[in-house]
Amino acid sequence: MRKIVETGEGGLSFLELLLDETLCAGKVCIPGDLVKQAGGINPVLKAGEKYELLLRIAEKTHISFRTVTENEPVNSDKYVVFEDDDPRMKACYGWETDCYIASKYSIQLQEYGVFDEVIEAILLDAEKRDAYDETVRYLEMLMKKGREYYRIDDMTKPVLIYKGDDICHNVLTVFAEQFGAALEQEGKNVIYFDMGKEPIESVTRYVNQHFCAIIGVQSYMFSIKLKDETEYLHQYIYGPKFNFIFDHPIWLKNHLQHHLDLFCVLTHDSDYVNFVHKYFKMDAVLFPPAGIEIPGIEEKKYDLTFVGTYNDYRSQLPVIHQMNRSMRFFANHLLLLMRKNASLSAEEAFNRTVEEQGVILTQEEYLNLFYEMRRVFYCVIHYYREKILRIIINGDIKIDLFGDSWKESAFYSHPNVRCHPDITVEESITVWKRSKLSLNIMSWHKAGFTERMANIMLAGAVLVTDDSTYLRGRYDENDMLIFKLDQCEKLPQRIAELLADDEKQRCIAQNGKKKTRCAHTWGKRAQEFLELLNNR
Repeated sequence: MRKIVETGEGGLSFLELLLDETLCAGKVCIPGDLVKQAGGINPVLKAGEKYELLLRIAEKTHISFRTVTENEPVNSDKYVVFEDDDPRMKACYGWETDCYIASKYSIQLQEYGVFDEVIEAILLDAEKRDAYDETVRYLEMLMKKGREYYRIDDMTKPVLIYKGDDICHNVLTVFAEQFGAALEQEGKNVIYFDMGKEPIESVTRYVNQHFCAIIGVQSYMFSIKLKDETEYLHQYIYGPKFNFIFDHPIWLKNHLQHHLDLFCVLTHDSDYVNFVHKYFKMDAVLFPPAGIEIPGIEEKKYDLTFVGTYNDYRSQLPVIHQMNRSMRFFANHLLLLMRKNASLSAEEAFNRTVEEQGVILTQEEYLNLFYEMRRVFYCVIHYYREKILRIIINGDIKIDLFGDSWKESAFYSHPNVRCHPDITVEESITVWKRSKLSLNIMSWHKAGFTERMANIMLAGAVLVTDDSTYLRGRYDENDMLIFKLDQCEKLPQRIAELLADDEKQRCIAQNGKKKTRCAHTWGKRAQEFLELLNNR
């Protein structure tokens, strides 16, 4: 027999369920919408999840159980099905859930005049388990509503996501919405604060509220200070905080010095994880962005495409030349080193320059000088972007470039180049679906993986990308065309050979798409994120 949870007048009250857990015994089917509205299943609990969830539902409305036989049809897609706890798990961990419930609803229990009765029952069970002292300590800790209590309770609160940043043709907002939608699919209640539609001061409405997680996407929100300029706003918006960053952390230097409690950087490059740990003394996790797969088949009308921006690296040279003498010498040394050694990461090149220049730096001075050299990194990134494209088109390969900025490039009138206007994220996916091959040139992410790479492969095109240590053990030449920045002279020949071999092209595209579906969808990222939350 199964019990279907229904809501409405005439059902069980919150108090009735609170005082008698046996009312929800057996297999229970709870509508998915109710689960989501209540905050989802609490994954921190190791026993009593069904009962605890039903209590949250019963807080808002009366519930009843309609009994149906196993043979009666039930649309399983609309329900979350719960069995009774495994007896061993119940014996080991059920008391912890009882303590949590007693602390969570202590005010209601006192109002109903049954608080002492509930506590006595918990302590009587503790004596039977020969765990009286342990239970008392745990119960007292939860009753104080400290970190352990909120570690459990916050998992049932909404996820707050900041969106609305229009950088890079709204890419960051698309990230936020895709990730939020995936979390909702996992049963989480997600709310958004849209920075593009509301004044920033409106975020103060969340002060003193608790959240399952507070998520920014390359956001400056976490560095906002209160009027006193000494405390940060997010010291008073409670819950674990996460900021996705998609550039080198040095670019966000001024936004990574707040040292908020329970703050973590999510980044797409393992070198950046280490950099954040070492120089910002913050928690950081390798967490690449995912891709978007849109159903349907498009005609392959483009041989090779590149969706991105053009920036003339020469525009940064006057800025470097205007530095003071010692800084200019350091920058020129670094620039030359990176041009000659394209396999070095930004940190490796910087560290070698420090050593070769004989510079002695404190950690603070190191970080400040690294920040001053960001123009050099920018310069090298766009130098190589231009170099790769020049090699390709001079190698008699036709390429379609998407973005208004290409009108300013020397490639604009080249016979092997067709330039197209700016396109949205959604339009770029259609372009990749219509592409046989599509190019990715990293912004010096030597150990990273980007959404462009995932999107190209999920669109069914062959990804052509410069190398990254992230790919080792995850992808190889059977899944994409990989080249090295300092060994790219044969790239046009490799592209031409692949364009001439439809079968090989098809196999590589299929392999890349298959692996990316398994590892780099927003659904997968949502699951990984919830696991990260559970283990914090």
